[in-house]
Amino acid sequence: MEGDVQGLLTHDEMVDFARLGGTPSDGYMRVVEMLDNVVRECMYVSRSYGGIPSPSTKHYYASVLFTALVTKGVTLAQLMPFTPWVEKKIEHWDYASTAGLVRTMLELRIAFYYLCSDECDEAEWECRWNILNLHDCVARIRMFTAIENDEEIGKLSQTAEEIRDRLRANIFFDALPDRKKKTALHGQSAYLYPLEDIAEKAGVEKTQFRWLYVLLSSHVHALPMSFFRIGEERGRGLPTPVEEGYTSICLSLASTFLVKTRDEVHDLFQAFKAQADEIIERESREAEEALADLDNNVKIALSEGMLVGEKKVLYTSGVITIEVTLVQQGKLEVRYRDVRTGAVVLQSTESESGTYLELYDLYFWTVIVNGEHVTNDQMAFLEGDNFAFKADVQSRTLYFKHG
Repeated sequence: MEGDVQGLLTHDEMVDFARLGGTPSDGYMRVVEMLDNVVRECMYVSRSYGGIPSPSTKHYYASVLFTALVTKGVTLAQLMPFTPWVEKKIEHWDYASTAGLVRTMLELRIAFYYLCSDECDEAEWECRWNILNLHDCVARIRMFTAIENDEEIGKLSQTAEEIRDRLRANIFFDALPDRKKKTALHGQSAYLYPLEDIAEKAGVEKTQFRWLYVLLSSHVHALPMSFFRIGEERGRGLPTPVEEGYTSICLSLASTFLVKTRDEVHDLFQAFKAQADEIIERESREAEEALADLDNNVKIALSEGMLVGEKKVLYTSGVITIEVTLVQQGKLEVRYRDVRTGAVVLQSTESESGTYLELYDLYFWTVIVNGEHVTNDQMAFLEGDNFAFKADVQSRTLYFKHG
């Protein structure tokens, strides 16, 4: 844009200019809604199995990998244009960045299947796990070699040799061809089998995997394929059919990876679901009792007269701290803080006339309205006053009654 034209535009006009292209297609919005629903459900599934001591190393890594996959899904949901997760003044189109995230999600999907879902005997699983450990160790040695940290290199080299000894003692590893054993002991490969073979077993057809891996990987590095064709059709942050099309592919793929992994998480933890429900029920009951006391404390605080500006911590657990501040006589501000980050995840105002919900963190809470899981688009009723809500701090669930 030329300088004299730019100087004539106000900030609002610049924002309007950046919205070139109007609303996206119905097909694209259906993909956005699909990813939105899948990510929220996977967050709920992850929380529903929380608190269970891992019955095996496989279950532990299932938890780790599923959490990592869902975390990437949340990031993708925030980045996608016309997302219900964040408010934006400008809808920025950048499928290349979503492609990088989706490649990571593809690799996490493969790792999950390989380590947690694929059937194999204990000896083979131990072999797979130790090869992954060795790859991690060798990668860290390379990293510390780059900065000449001899102390860390020494520790890691010793660990690497211990892992190699475990592999040599493994009966499954001992039966492998010599060439494969040599490659594995070198520590440069994380997997026993080619990624495309694992991907095929995990539900991604081999030809499709090859195409996807080239496409998605081309945007991770600033190599020619990532920028040679930047122009009118892509790469400028503006809406175009190419940007919408490739973004739709990325969102659809991410949804597929999440759904397949979610189903396998259910299969892995099904036998322990009753235990998880018992833990959640017990902690929820304890939290409800504490929060009942909180309601009394709020009333007492209003009646006994805190000083304006005074703050009190009314409840704390390993998950949430609840604090109240008297903002003016007869009016309290209530804040729920995530213990781990200190961030405010829910804020309301309490007074004799009732409760006003000011904000809630939709990433922290699972939201249920009238007994059903909902998306952020279905929360427009919060603009009125015809609703009530309760926060279950242990399961991180907000229950709304509306209508």
